[in-house]
Amino acid sequence: MKTLILYLLLMNKAFALDAFNLDSEKTLYIVDGDSISMQMRIAGIDTPEIKQPCEKTPQQIMDCGRLSKAHLRQLLKTTPGKLRIIPVAADHYHRILVRIYKGDTNIGKRMVEQGMAYSYKDTYKKQQQYAKANKLGFWSFHQPPIQPYKWRKLNPR
Repeated sequence: MKTLILYLLLMNKAFALDAFNLDSEKTLYIVDGDSISMQMRIAGIDTPEIKQPCEKTPQQIMDCGRLSKAHLRQLLKTTPGKLRIIPVAADHYHRILVRIYKGDTNIGKRMVEQGMAYSYKDTYKKQQQYAKANKLGFWSFHQPPIQPYKWRKLNPR
């Protein structure tokens, strides 16, 4: 899957007649002598980290990072259409920021709409308000996860 994503990303840029330049080799993961993969991040969203806790019901602590990851995997699997990955920038960790579409569906936006991701800054503010008001995804939990950036500050690696 990672190789497919890299291929699609590079082909998208190749047909646009632009070079695909990276500011750092840190973006690349060397798989073996003739294979690389890239670190990418979906632009406009922030999701709980792996092992970030939340409480679905009182006394039922869960790993909301894994829930969010599983939701993204399921969304990509079940949403109809072709997968499109559009690079938009690079972040301060040298990851490629991308918008992912499956058919006409903006996957990052859908994650926020379904309450399984937070809007990064105000990118999908309306969708987050909708999910919260309708108690979708994490917003239906007894104790939703704290915002991921706050959790990362409290739990540095």
